Amino acid sequence: MLPTVILKGTLIKKSQQKRRTSPCNYKERLFVLDTQDLTYSEQRPGKKPTQKGCIELSRIKCVEIVCSEAPIPCSNKYPFQMCINVVHDNCYLYIFAPDNDCRQRWVRALKEETKCNALLLKYHPNFWTDGRWRCCYQTEKMAMGCQEYDPVGYASKKPLPPTPDTQVNMHDIVVVALQNYSPHGDTELPLHKDQEYILTDSSHHDWWTVQDHRGNTGFVPCTYIAEKSCNNFNRFEWYNKDITRGRAEELLMTEVKQRRPSSVWC
Repeated sequence: MLPTVILKGTLIKKSQQKRRTSPCNYKERLFVLDTQDLTYSEQRPGKKPTQKGCIELSRIKCVEIVCSEAPIPCSNKYPFQMCINVVHDNCYLYIFAPDNDCRQRWVRALKEETKCNALLLKYHPNFWTDGRWRCCYQTEKMAMGCQEYDPVGYASKKPLPPTPDTQVNMHDIVVVALQNYSPHGDTELPLHKDQEYILTDSSHHDWWTVQDHRGNTGFVPCTYIAEKSCNNFNRFEWYNKDITRGRAEELLMTEVKQRRPSSVWC
C-alpha cells in the first residue's frame, strides 16, 4: 500500500555538522511527512523539487521542541528537534518553524507516527553548541538526556492550574535561574539569570510554577532553575558532575600554565 501524506510545508533545516570542520548553515527545505518517511527537498523556481534527504520514521527516537534563549540566526524562530538512529549511533536534526502553531503541528504529527518506536527515556531540551549541551552542560554529545521524554505529550503544553486540594506545598523553596528565559505566553514568567524565585509547584515534570520578588507567578521550564542550597552545585556553570577527579586536576593545571606569565629576557 502506498504511503499517505500527513503533513507538508516549508521549514528551515540546520546542517547536521557530522564533521568538526563542517560549516554550520541553515537552508530552506520542503518537508513532507507520510506514514513511512520524512523527506526534505530543495525548491528552485520553475524546477521540480530535488530531494536532499529521507528519514525512515522507524529510526526516529525522539521528537520535541527546543527551549533555548540562544540567538537563532535564521528567519524561523521556533525550533524543534529529532534524535535519529544512524547505524550504531544517534544524530540530532534541528528544524525551525515560522511560528509556534506550525511547530506544534509538526511535533504532534511526528510523535503520533513514532510513538511505538524504540524511544529515548530522556532527551536534551536545549541545543548542542560549542561542544556542550546548553541545558545540562554535559560535554559528551551522546550523553543521556537530562529531561524525561514523553512520547505522547508536548514540551510546550502547560499543565492546568492545580485545584486547592492538590496544590503542592513547597514550604518556600528558593530556586535560582540558571539562564534567562523569555515567556511565550501569558501563563509563563520571565527568568533572569542568577535571580532568586520561590518555587510554588513542581508537580508537572516539564513546567514548574515560581513566584518572583514582585509576587508575580507563572510557569517556567524546570531545566532553567535549580534549588538554592549549599549542597546544590548544578546552578554553577563551572560544575560538571560527570568529570573525574583526575580530569579536573588536569584541566586546572592546564589553565594555571596558560595564565602563568612567560619569562622576559632583557
